Amino acid sequence: MAQARAAAGFTLIEVVIALAVVAITTMFAASTYRNHLRRGYRAQAAQALLMAAAEQEKFHLAYGSYGNRLDGAVGDDPPALPVASRTPGGHYTLAIDVATASEFRVIATASGNQSDPACQMLSIDESGRRLAENSRGADSARRCW
Repeated sequence: MAQARAAAGFTLIEVVIALAVVAITTMFAASTYRNHLRRGYRAQAAQALLMAAAEQEKFHLAYGSYGNRLDGAVGDDPPALPVASRTPGGHYTLAIDVATASEFRVIATASGNQSDPACQMLSIDESGRRLAENSRGADSARRCW
């Protein structure tokens, strides 16, 4: 009589369970990675805004009012701030919202398909006040700055 030989390999149910575990793990990893990237882009926007605020103060000392243009170069007439209007990678666009002799507000708006819905718009003004709004227009300064 022939003895039954033990089956080698995996059953279909074992393969399906393994694929399900891999799929769930990949889903969580991709989501976490995407959030990590957004935090990095947000940090770039905050850095650009702080740099723009510092350049605004230098401009105010030199010209008696705050600058109303970005992307300036040496010798520009009228002068502009030497701050790029886009963050590296282009995930946020900077603009000067208000610029007078006594006040300024620089804003960074999320752009592109990787925009951050939690921090759609960040801003800083002459007093150093930092504001942020999510995609619904609600205040999210604590989370974004």
